[in-house]
Amino acid sequence: MKRSWIGLGMLLVLLIAALLVTWGMYEIHEPVARDLITAGEYALAGDWESAVRLSRNAEEIWQTHETFRACFADHGPMEDIDACFAQLEIYARMREETAFAASCGEIARKTTAIAEAHGLKWETIF
Repeated sequence: MKRSWIGLGMLLVLLIAALLVTWGMYEIHEPVARDLITAGEYALAGDWESAVRLSRNAEEIWQTHETFRACFADHGPMEDIDACFAQLEIYARMREETAFAASCGEIARKTTAIAEAHGLKWETIF
């Protein structure tokens, strides 16, 4: 009977850890996506100062949580997002409104996809 309680305790610890990772991944990626979408809108409106400020803020948040994210996420999409941030910097320097906004949308969607991949969904149980 003692082993059953130990097993139940271990399962509860794993469940709580999984829920915390799910919450953490959402909390990390949601502000990045939000800032990038807003930055794209500012770029299309011609407000480059706000657009660049928000895109750099998003990249800073992205880089700050790299270790946590790398522990749980696939590294392929993470490297794609890093490459997109590098392109975004070039578009900002060249003041390419459409390309900047499109790149912001692409990165926002990819970061949201990483967060959603770690979400608790009914489909992943089966």
